[in-house]
Amino acid sequence: MELIAVFDFDGTLIKKDSMMLFFKRYFGLSWKNIPAFARLSFESIKFLLGLYSRKQFKEKYINLILGASKIKDLDELGNDFSDFLLEHVLPDAKKEIHRLKESGHECILLSASPDFYLRKVKDELGFSRLICTETKLENGRLLVSGKNCYGENKIKKLLSEYGSNINWKDSYCFSDHSSDIKLLSLFGNAFIVNNAKIVHEDIKTMVWN
Repeated sequence: MELIAVFDFDGTLIKKDSMMLFFKRYFGLSWKNIPAFARLSFESIKFLLGLYSRKQFKEKYINLILGASKIKDLDELGNDFSDFLLEHVLPDAKKEIHRLKESGHECILLSASPDFYLRKVKDELGFSRLICTETKLENGRLLVSGKNCYGENKIKKLLSEYGSNINWKDSYCFSDHSSDIKLLSLFGNAFIVNNAKIVHEDIKTMVWN
């Protein structure tokens, strides 16, 4: 049976949401981008009203930012943003990844964020596997391949990779978000990180700095 240690990314390994950081770093508020900003605001309202799925909104959100960015090459942009994110990974998170690797756990980065900037993060932090929202370029647009890796879909993707071959009792999972409660509940060692608002009788809390 596999011993695994699953880590969420946004709000867990870093304190902020990477998609918001992606917007702040690459959108660039200028007269030229005002139409794109207006459209992004409109698309956000439609998502909040339930007119789009998370997958649909993620595609629109990313593509509007890519269109406004000064960096047009996706590989270059993904590499630049990965380096930026790695500077913000919490030291306590790095220590926990190292500790669990040393204890024989396979460390997995499991995130709703897209693969084009998480692949390098996964490699640099020493994760053996990345399970996330997969993307592809098609006719100049970035599209989400398959389902958005969020909530129940995280569990489905994890199980599709490992099936029933997991020692749940001795494995670990870390997340900051309420959407991962069902995921956390599968593990014998589950921790809500840096979010005192979530209280669950079977899940411990911890603070990473």
